[in-house]
Amino acid sequence: MSKEKQRAYEAVMGALVADAASLGFHWLYDQGLIARHGGKHPEFHLPNREEYQDKGYFAHAGKRVGDYSHYGAQMLAMQEAIALNGGYDELAYIQSFQHWFDFGGCWQGYIDHPTKDTLLNLHRRKANNEPPAACGADDTQNPALTKLPPLLAAHYQDSELMVKVASAVRVTNDNDTAVAYAKAAASMLQSAIVGASPQECVQQAKAIDATAQAAIEKAESMVQQDSASVAAEVGMHCGLDAAFVVICHLLLNTNSYRQTIQENILCGGDSCGRAVTLGAILAACFYGKDGAMPSLWVSKTRFPTATWWPGHDSHRSNAAP
Repeated sequence: MSKEKQRAYEAVMGALVADAASLGFHWLYDQGLIARHGGKHPEFHLPNREEYQDKGYFAHAGKRVGDYSHYGAQMLAMQEAIALNGGYDELAYIQSFQHWFDFGGCWQGYIDHPTKDTLLNLHRRKANNEPPAACGADDTQNPALTKLPPLLAAHYQDSELMVKVASAVRVTNDNDTAVAYAKAAASMLQSAIVGASPQECVQQAKAIDATAQAAIEKAESMVQQDSASVAAEVGMHCGLDAAFVVICHLLLNTNSYRQTIQENILCGGDSCGRAVTLGAILAACFYGKDGAMPSLWVSKTRFPTATWWPGHDSHRSNAAP
């Protein structure tokens, strides 16, 4: 396997590992409580409603250490569609998305508003004998980005990559701003797969869109601050207007996969939503280097056992201990 193909593989693995690592404090909006209960190792913390003290939204009752969130499940829906179809196809992705999230689907757990709206739109279109195109919610939150790691892993060399990105985003987030942020995130991940550093990934994404460029420049202007203070200032919520700034700030200051995912958790709020994009980029950038995704974290993550999942046996090489 070439280094690029291995980095693409690592990106998908790294996204799910980061999501699972962040689950225990997801949507807790009190950084002090996270630091108190998480200490130096806030990753892979058992979700505990009592620790939230009404300072956030407890969405993951019954989930265990190592489980992934609905964001990870959204990524898996794309992974399934690509694996079964041999590449990205919009209709195949829509069918896989319904297979995961519709009535009787694979996912058992919290479902966010864009997902609910997308499913309702699909049912309306079917009832009216309309095609399922443009079925996504008018929404600019993190679900716009969570399908990207498998898409980039399969198509990072494709000249029509950004067309595929826009199509995939509009399945769940039919909004121009969401597409703009997703194209910038896709550019960063594409750069990571071909060997760029995290900082280079951020810089190269500036040219994609003016909206993303403004967010990146905002992150650059705050680069001397710690990421927790940046998140407190720009917002810890699910909206890409805040999340993308925090993602870029973390990438600009990263030293390792482990350190940056820990810092993302300590930022609070929608840590899982940010983690999918961060984990994919960081795992690709640090593959085979100091700071690579820890093998212990991989062993703690509950991967799907389906044969279409590239890491179903959790086998990796060149992992950090």
